[in-house]
Amino acid sequence: MVSISRSAPTPFPPPAPRGDAGFTLVELLVTSVILLAVLGIVGQIFADSDRVYRTQRQYVDARGNAAAALDMIVRLIRQAGETTAANGITPDPDANGVMDSIRLVADWNPRNGVLTDPYENVTFTVNAGTLFKQEPTDAGPVPFADRVASLTFSYVSPAGVPVASPATVPKAHLGYVNVTLQTTAINNVPGRVFTSSASVRRRE
Repeated sequence: MVSISRSAPTPFPPPAPRGDAGFTLVELLVTSVILLAVLGIVGQIFADSDRVYRTQRQYVDARGNAAAALDMIVRLIRQAGETTAANGITPDPDANGVMDSIRLVADWNPRNGVLTDPYENVTFTVNAGTLFKQEPTDAGPVPFADRVASLTFSYVSPAGVPVASPATVPKAHLGYVNVTLQTTAINNVPGRVFTSSASVRRRE
């Protein structure tokens, strides 16, 4: 009879000691590069968002200023267009041959027989991206609205015919004044154009 002896299984050798656990230099470099890339992307997103917000804020401000300025000018044209002895519309007050300025005289603020109250004798012009107003009490043109690239006027007779030379036409021959105001470009985006019209009213 053959006897078979069995020996105890040999255990696996214990793992070699590694010392203190930590990252290798390559792992640290890879992690640093990834972290820097993520921070760069996040920073770019924030920068783009801030730039878009500032641009939109400028657009909103420009549109608000332009709309308010156009509304005021149209209101004053209506007041000055009333046929009275004091009131009057003067196209091209700077006599440059271009309908880019206007002088408006009207006794309305309040109606007291004198023209020394605010906005009763005012001239509007545009220069270097700013809309200016000037009254007799002003030492010079006073900024009225910013981010305004241009301001133009066209004149129409009561019959609806464009008036070629409004500076030489009596006020009674004017029926409407069309006003066009364009804001300045922002970040290479063209400015917005605002238009309105005011009738030259009769009060006789």
